[in-house]
Amino acid sequence: MLVQVALAASLVLVAQAESEHRFAVAAVPTATFNTDEGFGTGGVGTLYHHHDGVLPYRDALTLNVFISSKLVQAHALTWDALQPFGMAGRLYLRAGYYSTVSQNYCGVGNEVSCDGAEADDAARAQGLEEGGAAWDEFTRHYYLMRFLRPHATLLVRPWLRDKPWRVELLFGWRGAWTIPGELAELTPYAGSRFALDHPDGEPGISSAPLFGVVVDDRDAETFPTRGVFAEASVRGAHPWLGSTWSWAGVNLSGSWFTAVAQAPRVVLATHALADVVVGEPSIEELARIGGTQEWIAFGGHVLGRGIREHRYLGKLKAVAQAELRAQLVQHELWGERFDHGAALFSDVGWIGWDLTELRGQSAKLLMGAGVSYRLLWNESFAIRADLALSPDEAEGPGFYVIVGQAF
Repeated sequence: MLVQVALAASLVLVAQAESEHRFAVAAVPTATFNTDEGFGTGGVGTLYHHHDGVLPYRDALTLNVFISSKLVQAHALTWDALQPFGMAGRLYLRAGYYSTVSQNYCGVGNEVSCDGAEADDAARAQGLEEGGAAWDEFTRHYYLMRFLRPHATLLVRPWLRDKPWRVELLFGWRGAWTIPGELAELTPYAGSRFALDHPDGEPGISSAPLFGVVVDDRDAETFPTRGVFAEASVRGAHPWLGSTWSWAGVNLSGSWFTAVAQAPRVVLATHALADVVVGEPSIEELARIGGTQEWIAFGGHVLGRGIREHRYLGKLKAVAQAELRAQLVQHELWGERFDHGAALFSDVGWIGWDLTELRGQSAKLLMGAGVSYRLLWNESFAIRADLALSPDEAEGPGFYVIVGQAF
């Protein structure tokens, strides 16, 4: 169970010159606890630049920082620009560093069990004394991965036409350097489920260009009340492009927003995606979808809430989500506007290993559902606290405090 507590604080600095440039800063310190990662702290801070009436902002420069007592780290610097350098379009640039000692890995397909009995059998095969310190450490790490992963993303989205029904081209590149282990020991956990499948820990570089088209008719980004956001893209990696692995992928996704009531604002939001990969990607590339986002599926704080992250992995992914969102109470504090709300949501997914071998039940659907608290801050900064349960996860509910909507 993931437990996160977010403490919100803001510092707003507004400077208006003759050119009407305005700047605002929003910051969210975080305190977290997870049985694998330990206690963690960090935060998210965003500098917003408003100019020429571009909504919801002209530029957003965001710094994410996270570090835990067990040396899990997630840091990134992101620049999100609307109409940069006078271009009719959008630019997204992100550089980051991620390291973990507690990423889940139970195998691939839709029937992985993460069964503790298998971990016990593996410990016995290692000749470990049952109940001893070495036994406990081995079984605790059996279904976990550890690695270091510097990464970068560049997305350029020039507009063919503006709203209504904005049409954008999508050009981009995603790269990452995966280093198995942790700084003190650059190997996967000895004898773990991941090490059995990938003894070398899959070290290497991922270099994947992507191309696609985006259609955006939402009335707003932070809290859409009507409209559509849809995209289609292809991506691929090859040693000629600097990648250790060779593979190709196709992604189709769409989100639809329908206003149910105006006061208070109630919206039905739905999302569907399909993602197919052929070739031989690494496990970390296999876990991620393509397109403008790089979410992990299935399981985690976006796609498959209530299921441990990274649990169900396959080259074939289909996901459907629905949220009934309501923003109920507004107030101002120190010149800032806060809008409090709630949501009911459900996530349903289907996972297959590849086109020739599903490694699971062909008709098995994975699902989770839950409730959420939502906070909109000046209509440009969104925070959600989701509590989710799943019949496919025995370890209890998932609790996530995240900046931004799920979709």
